[in-house]
Amino acid sequence: MNWRKIVFILFLMINISCAENGVIESVVDTVYSSVLFQSVYVGDNFVIDVSLPEGYLLNPDSRYPVIYLTDGNWRRAQHKPIHDLNKSDGVEEMIVVGISYPDNYDVNTIRVRDFITYPGKYLDFLLKEVIPFVEQKYRTNSERTLWGSSFGGFFAFYALFQYTEKTKDVFKNYIIASAAAYQTTQYLDKQLNIFDFEQLHFQKSNELCANLYLTVGGDEVAASFVEPFNRLVVTMESRHYSRLNLQFYCDPGKNHYTVWEPS
Repeated sequence: MNWRKIVFILFLMINISCAENGVIESVVDTVYSSVLFQSVYVGDNFVIDVSLPEGYLLNPDSRYPVIYLTDGNWRRAQHKPIHDLNKSDGVEEMIVVGISYPDNYDVNTIRVRDFITYPGKYLDFLLKEVIPFVEQKYRTNSERTLWGSSFGGFFAFYALFQYTEKTKDVFKNYIIASAAAYQTTQYLDKQLNIFDFEQLHFQKSNELCANLYLTVGGDEVAASFVEPFNRLVVTMESRHYSRLNLQFYCDPGKNHYTVWEPS
């Protein structure tokens, strides 16, 4: 039996042992796994797609940072380009985790539920179910990145501004493209947008320990995306948050459907 078959069997055994943690079924090979996961916090099924860097199998003592991608159904083709950044741009090798839905779900509808209507439930799902599952199963280190675009960008900002309650010391990096910042969700009996959540956080703390990278496309709808992007940058720079590293870029010629990938 060669070493690849041994690794495959070990991965399969790990999948079976994790069944009590929400995994319903799984498809695994040595570098990519896809598991159907039942969430207690959301009360629905998800698909967790995990891809490993080349060095993972070659360096059994190494531990790796993890990037968590919202809208994982639409990001599956980007796992390889993300890993390839290690070769082309010297980016550290990482584990890529896409949070997806079963193929028979209407993604456009269900993501509104998770990112806009009930982002608190989705955040609990991410923090209390997905991250523990990934970190139990794979060799990770403490560096986690959350990536989101559009409604997923709204959710990523929501997670960032839950800093004092839930996300301090969880995510080191946030990559947010074309956030739907003017969308609102019910919070404490009010409808709040991202600016409201930022204000609530600032009233509690002037600390945000994170690297935050924001992008928007130069050809996006100005009122919906470019103007709130500019307003967010001005607002957050004016706060002088302790321990926040803010970077931002308006990508000329990109629209709402093309800016997320170069981000």
